[in-house]
Amino acid sequence: MLSLEKAYRNGIIDMAQNKYNGKISSVICEYNPFHNGHEYMLKKMRENGADYIVACMSGNFTQRGIPSIYDKYTRTRAALCGGVDLVVELPVTFSCAGAERFAYGGISVLNALGCIDEVVFGSECGNTDDIKRAAYAVEDKRVSAIIQRRLETGVTFAAARQSAVEEVYGKEISDILSGSNNILAVEYIKALNRTDSEITPLTLKRIGTEHDSDNTYKNYASAKYIRGVIEEGGNTDLYIPEYASEIFSSAKNKPPLGGRMSRLEGAILYSLRMADKKMLSELPEVGEGLENRIYSAVRNGKSLEEIIGGIKSKRYTRSRICRIIMYAFLGITKADMPDVPQYIKILGFNRRGREILKIMKKTALLPVVMRYSDICGLGSDKQDIFRLESRCDDVFSLSGQNTDVCGRNYTEKIVMVD
Repeated sequence: MLSLEKAYRNGIIDMAQNKYNGKISSVICEYNPFHNGHEYMLKKMRENGADYIVACMSGNFTQRGIPSIYDKYTRTRAALCGGVDLVVELPVTFSCAGAERFAYGGISVLNALGCIDEVVFGSECGNTDDIKRAAYAVEDKRVSAIIQRRLETGVTFAAARQSAVEEVYGKEISDILSGSNNILAVEYIKALNRTDSEITPLTLKRIGTEHDSDNTYKNYASAKYIRGVIEEGGNTDLYIPEYASEIFSSAKNKPPLGGRMSRLEGAILYSLRMADKKMLSELPEVGEGLENRIYSAVRNGKSLEEIIGGIKSKRYTRSRICRIIMYAFLGITKADMPDVPQYIKILGFNRRGREILKIMKKTALLPVVMRYSDICGLGSDKQDIFRLESRCDDVFSLSGQNTDVCGRNYTEKIVMVD
């Protein structure tokens, strides 16, 4: 944020807190789907003194470059029933991105609300100071120089960075970068620092199973594991709160689909085969000649898995490849990726959420969008982003059991829970 905006924000926050006398905490999430681990985290936030909880949640496409297993309105309702008071959307140009951009987008949205006191995130280490130390280490210029040398050997960025941190700061700090949640937590701290944010970070130790684990522990399982069970028609009642299960069972756009993109595969293959090298080079996260590797894999692959396998290497992770494929399918180019979010899209709220919205009328640093008419009076850049989001939502509507009509982003009502 600009220094002028920061000064303005600080003054407004004081006014808001004097009036409501409560702490506004927040999370950046996907809730894909909402499960017992998420409910546990929200309860811990309440125990830690959160009077209000805001969730900045991914829309219909996720960091893995896959469609969410349930649409954003369904997941919003589950979040509100699970303890969140206000849900705002993380735009697709940040939600379908690598960890650094994902975190930066989420923190930028929270900053723009102008009233958030705290952001809470899970981690394997569970120690905020350790996460801060790791974030400081990865920003060190000495580490950056070593990373560049490591990358020349063909290893992934994550491996190069962890190795470089170990060389400069030792194994204790570098080991923090081995956990998926720790890595994202580090990116949150970096984003807070880069935006000169007043929001206080707090990490909670992840319980139950590890991120992406195929194992379960009592009534806890990873979101990836749960998605797999849902896609196979299994029972997830042990791992998802009863109210969330009821919400998901009545969703408009039901699985099967999840992260497999099975119902979209033919259309995705078509979009890839229609792209030339120049078009591929204009996709986000494509550089250093990667478009040539993608083009060759598309010409030689008969399925998405064959194409992904033809692109994948030590340097290029599966998640990055899936994001690039999704960018191509959705028609998102580097030119479509704004540096910061353009507005705050409200997805849902409860009674306490209404109070946060009242505060935001005085504190928000970006336009607050609650209905299509709110977009109409904004600049062309913001309207362009809204149209892009709407187009992506229309594509998402093809992915579930029941194909939906176009235009839901224009007509869908905000989710309200008592």
